Amino acid sequence: MKKAIGIIILGLLLSSNAYAKKCSIKIPNYDWSKQLWIFDGKEVYPDTRLGESFHLKSPHRNKSLSYYSYNLGFNSIDHFILVNQLSTAVKDMKGRFSQDKNVTLKDKVHTLPINKFHNSANMKNFISEGKFIEFLVKTSSGSRPYLAMVAVGTDGDCIYKIRYTTQLAFMTGDPDRFIYTINVFEQDLEMIYRVFK
Repeated sequence: MKKAIGIIILGLLLSSNAYAKKCSIKIPNYDWSKQLWIFDGKEVYPDTRLGESFHLKSPHRNKSLSYYSYNLGFNSIDHFILVNQLSTAVKDMKGRFSQDKNVTLKDKVHTLPINKFHNSANMKNFISEGKFIEFLVKTSSGSRPYLAMVAVGTDGDCIYKIRYTTQLAFMTGDPDRFIYTINVFEQDLEMIYRVFK
């Protein structure tokens, strides 16, 4: 009896993976230089549950943007899975920066004002939650402030994740430095949304 139950459970697990949508990213025919970006490669992961990723970089304010589409093998993505992915992405981001001796990470993690993004473009299924953190990078001419952001969304089939890093527009202490930089992030998100959707 236990063996029969085990076979049924295994069958259900395998069948749910079999019906999961393939989360892929089609490389758009787009001139990224118009937006001051450089295409930095695409990855298709051997484990199909991890999907694919697309990478851009820009010498303008040392920006980088990575766009991921994946489903972890689930045939549907709910809010709990999405929130868990955001939490994991923030932990990964903090862990990565804490290993770099030239980086000083600020303790506070801020919530991105995603709701305002939805007013200017229909991005609700593309990006629904996000976080950002400030860090300083030690250079020969002194420390430079940066923001690292991560945002996630879903259409129910795939998880969409954006990782974004940029140098802050103003010096530390300027109260508008976050607002201006997040506005630039919003514009870049809208551009990505238009190109890929």
